[in-house]
Amino acid sequence: MTCRSTLSCVLLTGILAAIPSAEGAGGAGGSGGFLRGDANVDGNVDISDPVRILVELFTAPGSPLECTKAADANDDDALDVADAVTLLSFLFQGAASIPAPFPDCGDDPNSTLTCASYAPCSGPPAGVVPAGWIHGSTSCATTSDPDVQVQAYDENTFILRQSMCDTFEGPFLYLLFGSDTVLLLDSGAVSSPNTSAVQATVQGVVNQWLTDHGQASIDLVVAHTHSHGDHTAGDGQFIGQPNTTVVGTSLSAVTSFFGITNWPTEIVCYDLGGRILEIVPIPGHESRSIAVYDSQTGILLTGDTLYPGFLFVFGQSNWNTNKLSIARLTTFALARSITHVLGTHVEMTAVPGVAYPYGTSYQPNEHPLALDLSHLLELNDALQLLPSPVNQVHDDFIITGQ
Repeated sequence: MTCRSTLSCVLLTGILAAIPSAEGAGGAGGSGGFLRGDANVDGNVDISDPVRILVELFTAPGSPLECTKAADANDDDALDVADAVTLLSFLFQGAASIPAPFPDCGDDPNSTLTCASYAPCSGPPAGVVPAGWIHGSTSCATTSDPDVQVQAYDENTFILRQSMCDTFEGPFLYLLFGSDTVLLLDSGAVSSPNTSAVQATVQGVVNQWLTDHGQASIDLVVAHTHSHGDHTAGDGQFIGQPNTTVVGTSLSAVTSFFGITNWPTEIVCYDLGGRILEIVPIPGHESRSIAVYDSQTGILLTGDTLYPGFLFVFGQSNWNTNKLSIARLTTFALARSITHVLGTHVEMTAVPGVAYPYGTSYQPNEHPLALDLSHLLELNDALQLLPSPVNQVHDDFIITGQ
């Protein structure tokens, strides 16, 4: 599927067919107002915007423009062919930048045009990532920690953590509800339900959600940020369960399920039912790694590729691949409203630049789970200056290539 609505018609077909494809420019930043040039109000400025203007000007009346201010690409306080030409020149001929507000959200109080609605600049509401996570014990034999802790981010988003007494990895799992499907991202590091009852815990959350929403059933999909065992060991607990699909861990299984035809450069959408996720391939840490962006919350889920801990990437080939993946993910994230960047472990202490010894099962003063866009930018900047695998300590993560 696509993240954008299909245009009902395209004018000047011969001319547009001759124009080479181009990446979109700009991105709504969640600050209110509108983004000039974004005529179709999808949060980006690309070829679909001049087409939308031409459709508005030259076809029978259909759905009116939601934000005429945004369609006024040349800022002359009028909507006409010149706006489409301005956008085409900017996108394909290297013309000067579009007038403000661009490339960030803003307003134009002097315009006489209207903007009844421009959702991309409102951005998702920033929720609060739960604190108070279980973090192991000095005596696992007497600990009162649950095998799997569940905390709600909001009514449709839940974060789970496995006990560090059951697995030093202490991985975080994510449960995202749409109206038709609930996605569990990762199944954890423990295979036995007698040790860590991930499936029973997830089913309990699902049952309560169904009750709260007056719904009889929902399909559960179990997918993975990547295929390492500490994120897939619990798959067996879900295989064969009713209304449950477990996505395989091979590259062909991942690409087939999500409909990715051009790995790793293609970004696709996955619809949970009124909640569309964007799936971004990010191989490097592991060859089948993905990131997941949820526009409903603004959360970017990054697996083991970025989290408060050891960012393991071994070997020159994986290092090069990871650099490209992080660069693509950074470009992607800069065009989205990012509230939180959430990974799947915490291994840093609350002291900047200090990590727990790898393999510890007790972390009494650990770093918060949530990172943000600045950390992704920091990682990208660092990697682009590092031609080969090295170890490099940052305040909130440690690049680990040796």
